[in-house]
Amino acid sequence: MKKRLALILFGLLIVAVSAPVYAQFEWKVSGYFDTNAFWFKNVANGTAQIYGGYKDTDGGTIPNNHSIDKDGNYFNTRGRFQFDAVMGKQVSATMGFEMDASQWGDINGGKDQAGKWMADQAAVEVRHLYLDFAIPYFGVPVPMTARIGIQPLNARSEFALNTDGAGIMLGFKLDPVTISPFWAKPSHYDDYANEDTDVYGLKALARVGKLSLGAYGMLYNMRSYPLNSASQGNLDGVDPSFKGKMYWFGGYADGRVGPLDMKADFVYDYGSVDSFGAASARDVKYQGWVARLNLSLPIEMFEVGTKLMYASGSDAKDSDGTGLPGRTTPWGTTTKKVTSYVSPPGTETASYGANGAGIFYDNMITGRGGHFRGSSGTAMTRGAVGGTWHAFGFASYKLFPWYKLTGVAGYIGDTTQNGNTVGTATRANGNPRDDSDIGWEVGLYNEIQIYKNLSWGTSFAYLFAGDALADWESASAPGSNISTGDIWQIGSIIKYTW
Repeated sequence: MKKRLALILFGLLIVAVSAPVYAQFEWKVSGYFDTNAFWFKNVANGTAQIYGGYKDTDGGTIPNNHSIDKDGNYFNTRGRFQFDAVMGKQVSATMGFEMDASQWGDINGGKDQAGKWMADQAAVEVRHLYLDFAIPYFGVPVPMTARIGIQPLNARSEFALNTDGAGIMLGFKLDPVTISPFWAKPSHYDDYANEDTDVYGLKALARVGKLSLGAYGMLYNMRSYPLNSASQGNLDGVDPSFKGKMYWFGGYADGRVGPLDMKADFVYDYGSVDSFGAASARDVKYQGWVARLNLSLPIEMFEVGTKLMYASGSDAKDSDGTGLPGRTTPWGTTTKKVTSYVSPPGTETASYGANGAGIFYDNMITGRGGHFRGSSGTAMTRGAVGGTWHAFGFASYKLFPWYKLTGVAGYIGDTTQNGNTVGTATRANGNPRDDSDIGWEVGLYNEIQIYKNLSWGTSFAYLFAGDALADWESASAPGSNISTGDIWQIGSIIKYTW
């Protein structure tokens, strides 16, 4: 009897000691589901180039054909689910999944095509798969963390880096500064070959009074460029045509300055894309920049402000739309220099951060509507802002606790030289036309909180199209410039978050 009692007490002791350990484990689930609807006219999806290459949504520019001067509409749906396995404050593992129907009635099915008729598509994507843990001190009196795996990689996502990929990020908290070095692997080819791409970066963030001050730097060492041009599929001995080494340096400030809320950014890119010895493929130098200043004044339920941005553009005499060595520019010269601000390969700059009214730089409410930006998973592009500048004003008023109304208006200009950032219009002699007027844009937004986790937003944006959006059409001799009509888009989004 005593032995049994002793065993019972021993078992209870084990449970008592173990319970606090096991009680620390917790499953957390978060995510969102949304559905967008759009009705639009003359909205274009920008191509992934340094400049130029305007295309309408169907790829055609013939009047009364495809989508020029015709209206269109579609629905899309997205769901994101994140699962966190948390063990106290020391360790957690994250799995993130995404399901997209880029349009209801998608034709092909598969990735991003969950909206295909009859459904049942293999459209579940692994977005995140990483481990977070606190690094033991080992005598170093600094809180240290590590994140390893497929993770979000961001450095001021509106302009510099906004992607997901495999890598390692560390964190060192040196109050009031947090320093985060990281390394990522955008491309890996033959294990024994030196054709890979590596990204090395460092981020720093400090809280000073009412301001958050940040800085970052990144090196893209691209031993093969574009990133998918090296030997693949066991094609041993096939060398890539180009290589590149690019740097991005940026600084920013967010917070309160007197009575004003402020966002300020400056980013500089520098580097080159080099050929592998071809005489006609001279190396191409890159050097561009972007600056932004947002100021707003909140007064109880009312807010008014201004949003300013300037991004350098290329010279069409120095670069073609790709910025690759050996390519011929529209002026008949050989590409040698890219002065447009460019985004890194694989980054999807959050162009709503450029603060337009809802067409040219995406839609700040719905997000996934038509736009004029370009992105590429394998090459540098002008992204959302390169070759443009803008000045906008806005005012918002929270009429009720559940309803906010915002109006935006401003001007967008072109900074590309001897050509246009988006349009491809030409002169009578065949050389590119150089226009400065992208247009005036206005927008109106409604944000309605239906329930705590369920919201509904609507948007209306109108762009009075300028000359810099005109396109060259050569389908019928002798060809002509086509000026797109004014551009408008109406959007709606219903979103549930948890």
